[in-house]
Amino acid sequence: MKYHNCYHHNEWPWGKSVTIITKDGTGMVNMDFEKSNPGVCYVSELSVLPQCRKQGIATYLMHECIDYCLTDNLENHDNPIFRIDINSVMESFVMDFYHKLGFEDIEESNGYMKMYKIIVPTKPIVLK
Repeated sequence: MKYHNCYHHNEWPWGKSVTIITKDGTGMVNMDFEKSNPGVCYVSELSVLPQCRKQGIATYLMHECIDYCLTDNLENHDNPIFRIDINSVMESFVMDFYHKLGFEDIEESNGYMKMYKIIVPTKPIVLK
């Protein structure tokens, strides 16, 4: 399944946010990159329309998120992204989804599970 995506970038005093939206509007993922937490992408939202779920759209969007971070690493050597963080609701089907994508649990807090995934560039990055 391949979608054409729309990308929306915002620069903020605290960093930047990037939203990837499927061209047909069925799903979106929002990523935050905070200056105070370099090297980490925080997925603040992942949404798929209810009638479009169970079609691989969320998986596709998370792979696009990972690809975006790896591409950003090749273009931004001063602040490469090595980890993706997410706070997951403590529902088994949601946590199973992230576990299948390689996310690992960090800690539970207030009904959410903080999770992370280490991403490894396919090409060497030379840090400045």
